Amino acid sequence: RVQFKVLVITFKVLYGSGKGYLRDLLLPHSSLQPVRSHRVGLLQVSSTKQCRLVGPRERAFSVAVPTSWNHLPPEIRTAPTLLVFRKAVKTWLFRQAWG
Repeated sequence: RVQFKVLVITFKVLYGSGKGYLRDLLLPHSSLQPVRSHRVGLLQVSSTKQCRLVGPRERAFSVAVPTSWNHLPPEIRTAPTLLVFRKAVKTWLFRQAWG
C-alpha cells in the first residue's frame, strides 16, 4: 500500500499536479551515451552516500522513489492519465506480490 501511494505521488509530481519541492528531488536519468531511457521516464537514483540520514539511507526519498519508479515497466511509467496509471500500478503490484 505504501509503495502504491509513493508511486502515485511520483506520477503526480512528474506530470504536473504534485508538489514542486518534491520535483526538485526527482531528476531524469542522464547518460553520456544517447539512450532511450529519457523517453521511457527513468529517474536518476541518488547515491546513498549523498543522503544526510542517520538510519538506513535506502529509505531516503531521493533513493527509494527513483528505485521504485525505475522498476515499473515502461508502459506503466508512460501512462497517459492518472486513472490509467493507478489501475496499471495496482495490477502490477498485485502480480509482483502474488506471482
